[in-house]
Amino acid sequence: MVLPTVFADAARRAEALGAPALGTRTSLRVGGRPDFLFEPETEAEAEAVVRHCRDAGVRLRYLGGGYNLLVRDGPIRGAVLATRRLQFLEITDTQVRVGAGNSFPGLVKTAIELGIPGLPGCPGIPGTVGGVVFMNAGGRFGSVADALVEVTYLDPEGASSRRVIEAGDLGYRTSRFDGCLVTGATFRRDPAFTQEAAQALYDDAMKWKRETQPLSAKSAGCIFKNPDGPEGPRSAGRLIDEAGLKGAQIGGARVSPVHANFIENTGDATAADVHALIVKIQRTVFAAFGVELELEVKTW
Repeated sequence: MVLPTVFADAARRAEALGAPALGTRTSLRVGGRPDFLFEPETEAEAEAVVRHCRDAGVRLRYLGGGYNLLVRDGPIRGAVLATRRLQFLEITDTQVRVGAGNSFPGLVKTAIELGIPGLPGCPGIPGTVGGVVFMNAGGRFGSVADALVEVTYLDPEGASSRRVIEAGDLGYRTSRFDGCLVTGATFRRDPAFTQEAAQALYDDAMKWKRETQPLSAKSAGCIFKNPDGPEGPRSAGRLIDEAGLKGAQIGGARVSPVHANFIENTGDATAADVHALIVKIQRTVFAAFGVELELEVKTW
């Protein structure tokens, strides 16, 4: 790919980095090597990369912290834009604006100090701010949606946009930003949400996470969305467990013995192992309960 002058800094970094296998950049530790890897340091650089790839007809994928993602083995055709260098933190009396590449666990700690609702209930959710906003991450103790007020992003054409969040913009592990690159997010501060209350919420949520999830395992987090049932959402992990699959293994990929909605890389798993185990889980759960499990993890 021949890059125009506007790409000079991003292109030099891409050339120096080469294109590492994405198994070094994903929490599952699987994934092949892309043709190009860009790590822009500014929103302007990111816009230049998106626009050039569009104009050159090069497929472009976005990589945050590499969580909630299953990347295929072998060559990955096209380019990858990684957001981890897109970092900034702007604090006012009423809001906090952060870059897409900022650590989400770091933001959760900041939320305790600055009184950002919801986020202290999200310990143990790894990744970058851009990724968790894109996925509308959260759990029983809090979520990104609780305090998100505005998102800056690049649309599929590379145009920079800003959106104040409205009802319907965020769904269950989805957002309206599909196909877009989130570059920054603004969260509200609530003076009534004291540091003591925030710390208590954090502690309760972290205690529950440690007791119920394999936080130290090499995994992509929850593999499947919780399916709807006649009385509300059903636990995908419980369905997998009741189907007798907790601990089931294909190659180096294993259904977590701690939480059945997690697939762990026991050390030498390939993406093909993980995919085969996903298919086995879906078929077994459907045969047992007539429930079609939908992936929460994104796949390349």
